[in-house]
Amino acid sequence: MRLLFQAFVFSLPAVLWAQDASLVPGIRSELKGATNDTLRADALARLCFNLIHADPDSARLCGDQALALATRIGNRRALGDAHNNLGWLEAQQGHLDSADHHLDIALALFRKAGRPEHIAVTLSNKGWVAEKHGDQVGALSHFLEALKHSEQADDSASTSILLYSIGIAYRKTGDLKQALEFLERSAEMERALGRKNKQANCTVAIGNTYRELGDTTRALDQMQQAASMFEALRDHQGQGIAWENTGDLLAPRDPAAALNAYSTARAHYDSLHSTTDLAYVLRSLGALHLRAGRTKEAAEALRTGQALVAGTGDAELEMNYAFSLAELGRAQGDADAVFSQMERYLALKDSVQGADTQRELARLRTAFDTERKEKDNALLRAQNSEQAERIRRNRQRLVGIAVIAALATIAALLFYLNYRQKRQHALLLEDLNSKLANSNAEITEINGLLELKLLRSQMNPHFIYNCISSAARMTQAGKQIEALGYLQGFARLLRQVLDHSVDDRVSVEDEVDFLRQYLKLEAVRLDGLAFAVEVDPTLLDEDAEIPALIVQPFVENAVLHGLSDKAGERRIDVRFDHAGDRVRCTITDNGVGRKASSATDAIKQDHRSLGMQLTQERLLLLTRRLGGERAVQVEDLHDTGGSPIGTRVTLLL
Repeated sequence: MRLLFQAFVFSLPAVLWAQDASLVPGIRSELKGATNDTLRADALARLCFNLIHADPDSARLCGDQALALATRIGNRRALGDAHNNLGWLEAQQGHLDSADHHLDIALALFRKAGRPEHIAVTLSNKGWVAEKHGDQVGALSHFLEALKHSEQADDSASTSILLYSIGIAYRKTGDLKQALEFLERSAEMERALGRKNKQANCTVAIGNTYRELGDTTRALDQMQQAASMFEALRDHQGQGIAWENTGDLLAPRDPAAALNAYSTARAHYDSLHSTTDLAYVLRSLGALHLRAGRTKEAAEALRTGQALVAGTGDAELEMNYAFSLAELGRAQGDADAVFSQMERYLALKDSVQGADTQRELARLRTAFDTERKEKDNALLRAQNSEQAERIRRNRQRLVGIAVIAALATIAALLFYLNYRQKRQHALLLEDLNSKLANSNAEITEINGLLELKLLRSQMNPHFIYNCISSAARMTQAGKQIEALGYLQGFARLLRQVLDHSVDDRVSVEDEVDFLRQYLKLEAVRLDGLAFAVEVDPTLLDEDAEIPALIVQPFVENAVLHGLSDKAGERRIDVRFDHAGDRVRCTITDNGVGRKASSATDAIKQDHRSLGMQLTQERLLLLTRRLGGERAVQVEDLHDTGGSPIGTRVTLLL
């Protein structure tokens, strides 16, 4: 499912300053007829802004000329305009540090001039630069401050757009209730302004917010309203988006209605010849047909969409189509198709989510990750220093005024004003220090989670490689049916891993099902492995939850170190039950024991597999996360003669 937004906020500076390349000839005429340097600097600044998209090189030339001329004549407003426009140009070209530099200078100049409408524009530009940096908190802070100045300037058009921007920023930080409040305010203002297209965009965003809140009924109502608005505007792109979102909402509970919604969206995209949008909606149609058992219709939709994907250059969409075609092959009983499409899916996934891409995805999806928090801390420290400097200057100003004051009444009034301002600064400093302390605590927690996620992302490809190798050996040995059954089990396990990887907690029932599927695959690879995964029924009745994918590394450790080198009967038992107000998981194997396993590992040290190394690293992280020895206990089992007969691991979750 993809979340679709027509974010007209990306054109915020254009809306506020009417960016339009068609205005360039007229501005050039004004430049030729300008009678003084102030008018020339103003015309050059406007040329820079209106040429940003049409001719970036000319825009930069005009901006530099405007900056030089404004500096020479000492015109503060013209100088601020030049820096602001150059900053937006740098942002559009991806030079974010340079953009911040220009915008900071412009903001300082506009603050001294006391022009709220110019301050609002520059702050909104800084908000979008922060957005490009992946700094959602910084973006939200700039948008909120820009809103105050826009309201002060009584500019309802820009105020409405800033409300929308703030709503989207709150959504990205996960504060959905605040997001809904600002989006609804924006929609109401757009309705009053008569801007139907922007009102419809607000309605789509509100519908998607309700969907994330779990209110499907309201989400559907908003999407239907948006579809009607776009229809009145004859906006096929907007109608397609509204109907595609409607199909996503209806698919789980009313497949027939969802099919009609997807078909309507497809018709609108067809009229626009929008290849990428068509590919997305065809994949949704294929998935819907596949769930209903209509493999013929699913195959037609998916193959048509696959042909479109080839021309989009969207590697992630191509990867998703490979996975959908593998599911289609499984439904059709075509083992070759499943195998080939899964190979293609894994290859594309490896390409799309390489090391650099994984880091970029983590940066974009984690609003409060370590890098962003460190930058936030630096910003808070800078603000603390600035506020302290202001307090120091205010004290000096108070002393100077007290010395030269002639009248007691004037001196008393100045003292009162200074006291009130100092009080505000003190409260602000206290708030900033509190945020700094909270940020440091969150950094520690996030570092642990990121370490675990990175090791998990390395472990998954290793296990996938082992499973595919086992299936390949079965196929080479002529065991096609066993290989197909193994791949189906592997596909189910892979689906469970994908589902669990996005949640920090899962139900005990889901974890038990996952462990059984994992041990079933290990039993195919390790001859003679017997296993049992049991759970206390009261845990199922209570819908108990535990951290996702936290038990599997201990089970894997028991199989790799305790059972893989054991001769004769191999058995592992996993049981979940109550331990007071916690869930206890007991993992018992009849393996060679820790002492024998350590000796075997020492012998094999030169050939130690990557999987064993990653498993040991994950165990260290998981033990730390569970609370160390108090929550993870390992017990060596011995017979009456003192010989090792296995190991028992007890986890308190």
